[in-house]
Amino acid sequence: GFWVFERRARGVNGVRTTPHAIHTMDAAALRLALANAQNPDANTRNAAEEQLKQSCNTDAANHLFLLSHELQDETAPNVQTRSLAGLTLKNFMTSKDHAQAVKLANDWMALNPEVRGKIKANSCQALSSLQRDVQLAAAQVISKIATIELPKTGPDGRSQWEELMPLLLQCVVHPEPSAQGLAKKQASLHTIGYICEEIATLETDCLASKSNEILTAVVAGMRNEEQDLAVKLAATKALSNALEFASKNFEVEQERNYIMQVICEACTCASDEIKEHAYQCLCRIAELYYGKLEFYIQKLLELTIVAITTQQDNVARQAIAFWSAVCDTEFDILNSDEEKQCKLFITGATPYLVPDLLKTMCCQEEGQDEDSYNKSTEAAACLAAIASTIGDECLGHVVPWVQQNIGSQDWRHKEAAVMAFGCIMDGPSPEALKDYLRPIVETLVAYLADPEDLVKNSSAWAIMRITEFAPEPIGPLLPLLCEKLIQVMPQCEPQTANHLCWAIHHAANFVRASHDSHVLPKNQISPILPKLVECLVTQADRPDATEANLRANAYEALNVVVSTADEEAIRTFVAPTLLPMFGERLNATFAMPCLNADDLNTRNEWQSFFCGALQTCINLMPPEHLVAVDPASGMSTADKFMHLFLQVFSSQNTTAAQEALLAVGSVCNVLPQASFDRYMPTFSSMLVALIATSSEPALCMLALTTTSDVARTLEGEMAKYSDAIVEVVLGVLARPEVDAQIAQVHDYIKPAAYSCIGDIAMAIGAGMDKYLPYWLTALQQGCEAAKRLKEELTAKDGYDEDKRSYLAALCEGVFDGYVGVVQGLKAASATTPGATDAFLQPVAVQGGCLMLVEVVATDEERSESVLRTAVGLLGDLAETYGDKIKPMLTAKPCQDLVMQAKQPGMEQDTIQIGVWAGQRLGIP
Repeated sequence: GFWVFERRARGVNGVRTTPHAIHTMDAAALRLALANAQNPDANTRNAAEEQLKQSCNTDAANHLFLLSHELQDETAPNVQTRSLAGLTLKNFMTSKDHAQAVKLANDWMALNPEVRGKIKANSCQALSSLQRDVQLAAAQVISKIATIELPKTGPDGRSQWEELMPLLLQCVVHPEPSAQGLAKKQASLHTIGYICEEIATLETDCLASKSNEILTAVVAGMRNEEQDLAVKLAATKALSNALEFASKNFEVEQERNYIMQVICEACTCASDEIKEHAYQCLCRIAELYYGKLEFYIQKLLELTIVAITTQQDNVARQAIAFWSAVCDTEFDILNSDEEKQCKLFITGATPYLVPDLLKTMCCQEEGQDEDSYNKSTEAAACLAAIASTIGDECLGHVVPWVQQNIGSQDWRHKEAAVMAFGCIMDGPSPEALKDYLRPIVETLVAYLADPEDLVKNSSAWAIMRITEFAPEPIGPLLPLLCEKLIQVMPQCEPQTANHLCWAIHHAANFVRASHDSHVLPKNQISPILPKLVECLVTQADRPDATEANLRANAYEALNVVVSTADEEAIRTFVAPTLLPMFGERLNATFAMPCLNADDLNTRNEWQSFFCGALQTCINLMPPEHLVAVDPASGMSTADKFMHLFLQVFSSQNTTAAQEALLAVGSVCNVLPQASFDRYMPTFSSMLVALIATSSEPALCMLALTTTSDVARTLEGEMAKYSDAIVEVVLGVLARPEVDAQIAQVHDYIKPAAYSCIGDIAMAIGAGMDKYLPYWLTALQQGCEAAKRLKEELTAKDGYDEDKRSYLAALCEGVFDGYVGVVQGLKAASATTPGATDAFLQPVAVQGGCLMLVEVVATDEERSESVLRTAVGLLGDLAETYGDKIKPMLTAKPCQDLVMQAKQPGMEQDTIQIGVWAGQRLGIP
């Protein structure tokens, strides 16, 4: 029957294995374990899963082979067991975690080639199964193996699984004349689609040589001559993924016409599912080959309008999605340097498309809510995309319909009109909207009491959109609007109340942004600030506030509202009422019983909210209020809050600790130096521990920025606490795993650490002597890392946004570090003549900061902020060292950067720094 390893076979790591090992399974035992793994009894299921895990750990090669054998065994009594075998096999080779996925791929490649060959053969054999679940499981297994093996080449230069694609294409183009042959044709198409989908995410051209054959086979499966609808569906799905590799075909008119013809024919097929996926192909073409649509756009407009108005929901949705994809592409083009490349398809289609979208928005389901997904919601999303793309032009096509239908007795038309108006807020200018806003806002507020839940919720959403995108025209209405929202919010469902919290948030943010001062003068929010705060606190305290994220968004809104407080509100409300209230609430959380994980999460959530609110309040306080001592307790206001924040750190919850750090940062920034120093004996050890948490990037980065705040406040007194802090910062910089996942994590630790070095250096001045060699070495390593990353980006095709963003942050952080060191040495020279000369060594200058300057000077994609920090450092160096390093500072890269910083079109800060640095360097 089936193949098993002989005793002499070697395991995954070359260790000899025997079939008699205690956890090694045979086929019968594996089949039983797979069956038990689906047992509804938890104990049976858990035991089986553990048995399978042990079998894999003991002899992975044998275990994986047996899984593949079970997958292809047509005599097996249980289809579910076979498909589970396939899924288990697939999971051995893939993971959502990138590092784990790399490890699993390496584990697979470490298997004996003969073992891998037999597993692959079994998986391909399973494609001919008459059981659909088995076919799909086999297709997924093969695609995962292909993703690992196809990009890898053997000693002969050929792909590790060179024969796979010809085999699959043979099954599609020349299927065996049998039921199994037809099944294999269908399954092979699914497999090709999966492989194309997986390979498209990788930086490889391993399918380039087969792209023509793949496309030919897939398109052939979609033709009208193909009578089997299951095959046609599989081909249509596969084409959606294969289009990524069709760029050369789309450049050839005859081939492009043929592909488009086949897709358009599939859009009118008898099967709704095929039509749905054919429109998905059109969506993909809009994304990949937008420029080629001009030859077909009239036909596609006719085709999609028919589908939108006459087809079933799933087909209509995809037809609408095609225009959303066109909108997205045109929006990106119009907001780039290639504006002239835009074909303006949306402008031309709008008069014909928008009326049908508005009618479709009236096709809401009974009981529809925000989580519903149907053609009415898709039409709304498309309308919003059109408004974003063509701006003011959309108003004439939408507003008259809204005005005609917003007062309708039919709730569907009323809700659609409300939704339509909300959809077009992001696009047209506030000036173009202003004449329509006041009467519609009054109607929307009235509809917050409508008997139909969807009308209420959509009205709240539309108000939220108005306050976000067009607050200026309704500025005078804001106090009255907020009063109305305060009145209706207690009766609203959580989702509706959440929208209204966001409306208040945006309104307050508009007021905040309208003033430059830290403490605002009297403003639109001033008369109702206490009422708004009370309302938002009440909403957050609702028993159902965990729904729709209401509690979190109520506190977000509250913080923005409090930030608009004027001096009178601070004196009469924020200081005497809010600060004590949130302090008492935070203190009460430490007594909350935590009997389970839910209780603990609830407590941590409340602590986060209260720390955030306290931070906002403290930012507004005058220093004298925080240092005022309460005669009863003998503690100042700052003492009380620092005591609470230090308790929050002891809870070891990341989110709460972040908010507490921000609050401590506020205390630090408001208090004078001597007043904050008293907390450092305790807080410095907390900072060290928090900086060390590099596995929690957001928390670690925030701890570093808080350390910078503390250094700036303490100045020379920072030296008393800097040993442990410097040691942990350098330790973080030395860890290769830190910032290794910049594509997944955008809280960059090392740039913040380099900047932190600069702030500590500037604070302690002459006290940096013992750290300087280590700092200069670390900063040089940062320069080298930036140089390597820039070279990698230069050599790579395309724009890597994640790496580009990290490079900018890294350069700025390292430059900040150097500026701080130079400024600190300069300050030290006041008492220690010649202190600045410690910087004049190759590790700091030629092999350090000037190397990074050259990296930036030759980087055409650099950001203006990087340019500004680089030029600022050059000015500091020139001012501090003058003729000692002037020949190096007048080199071409340095001159180029200074000249570019002074160019018209740069921000005023950049120009000022450029002029200042130019004067120091003697560059006119």
